[in-house]
Amino acid sequence: MLTRSQAGRVLLGITLSAGLLYLVLRNISPAEILAHLRRTHWGWLGLSGACNLAMLWARGFRWRLLFYPASQAGWPLVSATTIGFMANNLLPLRIGELVRGYLAARSGGGSFWTAMATLAVERVLDMLSILLLLGGVVLVVPVPPWLQAGALTLLALDLLAMGLLIFLALERGAAAGWTTRIPRFGETLRRWLTLFSIGLRSLRPGPHLVPLVGWTVLIWLLNAAAVWAALRSAGLALPVSASLTVLAFAGIGVSIPSAPGFVGTLQFFIVQALAIFGVTGAEAVSVSLLYHAAGFIPITLLGWALLITQGVSLWEASREARAQATRPQGSGAR
Repeated sequence: MLTRSQAGRVLLGITLSAGLLYLVLRNISPAEILAHLRRTHWGWLGLSGACNLAMLWARGFRWRLLFYPASQAGWPLVSATTIGFMANNLLPLRIGELVRGYLAARSGGGSFWTAMATLAVERVLDMLSILLLLGGVVLVVPVPPWLQAGALTLLALDLLAMGLLIFLALERGAAAGWTTRIPRFGETLRRWLTLFSIGLRSLRPGPHLVPLVGWTVLIWLLNAAAVWAALRSAGLALPVSASLTVLAFAGIGVSIPSAPGFVGTLQFFIVQALAIFGVTGAEAVSVSLLYHAAGFIPITLLGWALLITQGVSLWEASREARAQATRPQGSGAR
C-alpha cells in the first residue's frame, strides 16, 4: 500500500510523462512515425541494445569497487543491477534501486543499508557525469539561449547541492545539530546523511580509485555508443557531438519524475536534442522510440530472466526491498 506521499509522487510522474508525451506527439500522425520506423536498420539497433547490456555489466563491476575496502563478487552485482533496471522499467517510484540493494545484500550476505550507501554514491557519480557532459554540450553545441541558461543554472545548482551533501556527510556532528531544527524532516535527513557518509568511504584514497574512474569512463562511452548506434539505425549519420547531446538530454529525461520506464520524459528531451541538429517531427520521434526500445526491451527481458534464476518474483523482491527500507539502519550503517 502506497503512502499519501508516494501516491502523490506516482501521480506527479504519470502526469509529467503524459504531458510531455502529448507535447511531442500533438502535431504528428502515427502513420508518419510508422513510415520512419519501417526504414529501421535492425543491425544498428541490435548494436545499440548490446551496448546497453554491456553498460550494465560495466556498472556491476564498478559497483563492486564502491564497497571498498570490503570485497564483493562482480557477477551477482551485475545481475542485481540488471534486475534493478528492469524493475525501474516496470514499477513506479524508482523501486528498482531498492531492489538492487536488496538483491546485493541477499547474494553477498551483507547489509541492505551498506548496499544502499554505495548506491547513493553511485547516484552522485552518475549525476556528476551527466552534468559535466551537459555543461560541455551547452558550451560547444549551439543550443538555444534559454536552454543554455537553464542547463548551466541546473549544473551550478546541482554541483552546489552535491558539495553541500558531501560537506554535511563529512561533518556529521554539525549536520546532526542542524537537522534537529527541522522537526518534520530532520530524522529522515539525518538517516540519509548517515547513509551518504558511509558510502563516501569508498571514495577515500586507495588502489580502487583508478579502476573506479576507468569503469565510470567506460560506462559513459558505452552509453554514448548506444546512442550513436540508435541514430545510425534510423539512417542518421550525425557527428559525435549529436550522440553526446542526445545522451546529456536523455540523462535529464531519466532524472526527473516520470512514469515507469521514463515514457514521455525520455521522448521529449531526445526530441529537443535532435532539433539542435535539424532532426525534427516524426523523424525525431521515431529516433527517440528506437533508442528507448534498444534499452527497454533487452534490459527488461534479461532482467526478468535473471530474476527467475534468483528464485524470487518481481513482486516479492520489491515487497522485501520496501520492507528493508522501512527498518532502522542498524548494523548496516556501520
